Amino acid sequence: MRRMLASVLLPLAAAAPLAAQQFEGTVNMKMTGTGPAAEGMMMRVAIKGDQQVTIITLPANAGPMAGQEVRAIMDPKTQTVTTLMPMPPGMGAMAGMPDAKGMKMIVDLSKVRSDASTSKADIKKLGTTQKIAGLSCDDYQITDENGKGVKACITSSLGRFMLPDMSGGMGRRGGGGGQPAWAKAFGDRPAFPLKVVADDGSTSMEVTSVERAPVAASLFEIPDGYVDMSAMMRGRSGGL
Repeated sequence: MRRMLASVLLPLAAAAPLAAQQFEGTVNMKMTGTGPAAEGMMMRVAIKGDQQVTIITLPANAGPMAGQEVRAIMDPKTQTVTTLMPMPPGMGAMAGMPDAKGMKMIVDLSKVRSDASTSKADIKKLGTTQKIAGLSCDDYQITDENGKGVKACITSSLGRFMLPDMSGGMGRRGGGGGQPAWAKAFGDRPAFPLKVVADDGSTSMEVTSVERAPVAASLFEIPDGYVDMSAMMRGRSGGL
């Protein structure tokens, strides 16, 4: 069960930019890669002022969860991200929660920022540009302290990008352990990746369209009926 949650929630973290104050609309993304969690993942990020929600539709290779939606809501007031995930078939009855709509996991963003401040990634601007989904971006090579790198095309027009650990703390006790170097590299600067490709070709993320249109306030509401699994998942840190 831990592996299934991690495979779903960690890729979802790739769609978690901190909202740009002046932007309202939806950013649509796709993820591809060699791992089953990345292949065919479609994501959309709705931004309304300083509020943001990421919605992912699980791909066909998600088994019985295929076609289900997972939603991650960033709350700027409480500085948390709450991930809402449908209950896997049969799990509700096994856990004595047959009427639950699903599960929720809450991540403290202050821990993510603390982790980001210690990033040791090397950032090199390559001097080339691209136009992706109608937006211009600058190409960068970002290499972590272990020599693993990605090429990322970065725009400042969508505000700041942040990748919380959506595993609920499973990556490393204390949160933030699931963040790759490229997601932490720019810190608080307005830098949103429109495309990210790993040097080894293992995974990539690309924005496919940006829609500037009003976003419904209801998208940012956390509904009742979701069982809080945060404490349980934090207690299982490090066991992916």
